Amino acid sequence: MKSFQILIISFLIIVNSITVAFSQDITLSWDASPTTEVTGYKVYYKQGDMNYPFDGTGAYEGDSPVDVGPELSTTLTDLTDGLNYFFSVTAYADDSAESSYSNIVSNGWLPALLIPENGATNEPISVMFRWETAPSEYDVSYTLFYGTNQDEVDSAAVFPFLPPITKHHLPITIVGILLVLMLFGIQSRNQTKRFFGKRGLLLTIIVGGFLTACGSSGGGGSSTSSHSVATPEESVLYSVAKEDSDYHQAYDLEPSTTYYWKVVATDATDPNLTYESEVKNFTTGEF
Repeated sequence: MKSFQILIISFLIIVNSITVAFSQDITLSWDASPTTEVTGYKVYYKQGDMNYPFDGTGAYEGDSPVDVGPELSTTLTDLTDGLNYFFSVTAYADDSAESSYSNIVSNGWLPALLIPENGATNEPISVMFRWETAPSEYDVSYTLFYGTNQDEVDSAAVFPFLPPITKHHLPITIVGILLVLMLFGIQSRNQTKRFFGKRGLLLTIIVGGFLTACGSSGGGGSSTSSHSVATPEESVLYSVAKEDSDYHQAYDLEPSTTYYWKVVATDATDPNLTYESEVKNFTTGEF
């Protein structure tokens, strides 16, 4: 199967109109592919999130993808009003040769990545990440993801209902269970009480309380948190919760390394509603 290199130079979106029938028409346009073999383009769309596959339905022009032939713009009509849709374009030469997706755009707000610029080189290892602040009508918090593996960054997500178990949670849980079982045994079996005695019981409670205090120590300070995950390929992935801040100063980068990054904004009232930026990259200099 033949394959193409980068075919779509840029991809623009314009919200054309919103009709009185509670639907919206969205006009898309893009630059022509520089590959001479290209004979047409396909428009992919999806409602709700920007994760592949783009298998949306509902447009009058048909389900995703919509083949628009050699045209460099098209309008998708009768899309549901008030919903955010995501779009991407591919170029094709024939039935067996289709390009990769272009950049993704949306008819709603997405956090644009400002600095470092995409493809920047010789960046300092103490790089400053900065992204666009959400419009005033959005109440969101931001999570920054960056790492050395593009696929890992691209698939990284915010899981609001499954907080990670940290080293502080586990000792508290274990000690609490042991204390409950021990006290239950003391109350239900006289031989346990005779074995420990009053001093033994007091010592047990003191030791348990000490271990619980040790397990719950730490933390505090800034609300910004950072986690790294090593993989067999020696890649690393960081996630940093930034609340309402639109920047992050990183000091943990390596020289002469390419990093990929993105920002996910999470709605304050609906944690399942997120707005995800594109994934961009930069390379640090030799320091």
